[in-house]
Amino acid sequence: MRTYEEKIRKKDLLAIRSELTEDGIVLHVKGKSYRIKYPHEVWKEYPDTNKELLLDNLTFMQTCHLPASHRKKGAVYSTSLPCFEPFAFKCTLYDIPSTASIDYAKSTDYLRRFFNSTFFYASYDSVLPEAGKKKSERGNKPTAIILFTAGKESLLTLALCIELGIKPIPIFVEEVPGHPEAKHKDKIISKLKEEYGIDVYKIINEPGKLRYCDLGEKTNNWGAGPQFLSYTLAVMPFVHFFDADYIFFGNEYSCDEYTYDKQGFKSKFWYDQSSEWTKQLSSVARIMTNNRVEVGSLVSPLYEIGIIKTLHERYPHLARLQMSCFSDTKKGKDRVWCGNCPKCASVFVFLKSIGVDPKKIGFENNMFNKSSGKHFLLFGKDGFYGHDKSVLDPEEEAFAFFMAAERGEKGYLIDRFKRLSAYRHMKSNAKKMRRKYLSQYENVAIPYGMKEQVMDIFDETLEGRHSQKDFRLKEAKEAELQEITQQGKQ
Repeated sequence: MRTYEEKIRKKDLLAIRSELTEDGIVLHVKGKSYRIKYPHEVWKEYPDTNKELLLDNLTFMQTCHLPASHRKKGAVYSTSLPCFEPFAFKCTLYDIPSTASIDYAKSTDYLRRFFNSTFFYASYDSVLPEAGKKKSERGNKPTAIILFTAGKESLLTLALCIELGIKPIPIFVEEVPGHPEAKHKDKIISKLKEEYGIDVYKIINEPGKLRYCDLGEKTNNWGAGPQFLSYTLAVMPFVHFFDADYIFFGNEYSCDEYTYDKQGFKSKFWYDQSSEWTKQLSSVARIMTNNRVEVGSLVSPLYEIGIIKTLHERYPHLARLQMSCFSDTKKGKDRVWCGNCPKCASVFVFLKSIGVDPKKIGFENNMFNKSSGKHFLLFGKDGFYGHDKSVLDPEEEAFAFFMAAERGEKGYLIDRFKRLSAYRHMKSNAKKMRRKYLSQYENVAIPYGMKEQVMDIFDETLEGRHSQKDFRLKEAKEAELQEITQQGKQ
């Protein structure tokens, strides 16, 4: 009698091998190797049992999409059955309708390919987490791991932690070492150290490249579903090293929005950033740390434009470091903001809508010109990423254009916007739109213990009752003052 394993030919399976190293993990698939690398002192202190757990789970979470994306029947792993496999399955399945929409495919076809994937392991005895160390009674202020990107959400989360008296430990997950985006962020990280005395730590996560068809397969968007699940586990050595209380992502309110595809499947284009999944990630963190660590998002009550407003009006000095451009264009190699992509376009109009000059954060061109129209959801869909290629209504962008126009901004695209029905709709519903996008909302992703304080900060800022906060080091402030004085003399 043949076993089930013998019914699947070897050539129909991907072989995925991984092992522990002195500073992390390395994965091997189809002749390529991918490192997950930590600072040596952080990795060294992490318990050996939990290293094995990370090996099993991070290997699976960052590769479980490969059989479906490569049209294989499954994969053979050198690791044990990952204990968090059910979590990885759920977030991948819930991400499939949006993945299929982005790829102009049918959800049923993608669901079938993943659902039918078979995974084999070297051992079926899962490694379970070692009981976490007891919380030290050191009397120090609480500590939070922040997934740091230098984008508006992570900068605002950093600022909120500082104002609330929470020690921030920013972690930058670098997936493509040497890419222009990483080089720009290294400079921002240096400025944070120089001006604020804040160290940003780094995880090299090369398996992240597998989400971008690094193995030569036909272009597709598989692999994003378990991304934040893998990040939650990936930062655990830092949680252990710094005795952290929280892990904060920058998941905004719009991450809970969804649409329906042509087959009737609900499509949440940010499922792994939704409030529902954030609470699931908190369960993972609690299991890993003996119920000591909570996962959340401090910015979850706000829409994107509310985040921009709060960051730039309440924390303007920290806001100067913002970077959201992917640096994928020719100009992006040399500029923090290439001024020639959808990311730059959205941030540009959001800044203009609240009266902030984009030049203050590094923009060099006016994106209200004719040639930039293709980068806005309202006017074109050239070069869009992920959910931006979807059918979600670009209402927030239209509201930002309306606010910019009301402020007296000029340009070809402002004139073009005024000829659209979207402009007339915004003008007729201006108060309603302001309430919607410049308010905050109840959201379960924000930790209950600090909910009231954070929401008070948002109320103050959105209502204009705030004062600017500057957390820079004294020396940095004095140096800036000297520079301004010198410029005045000239």
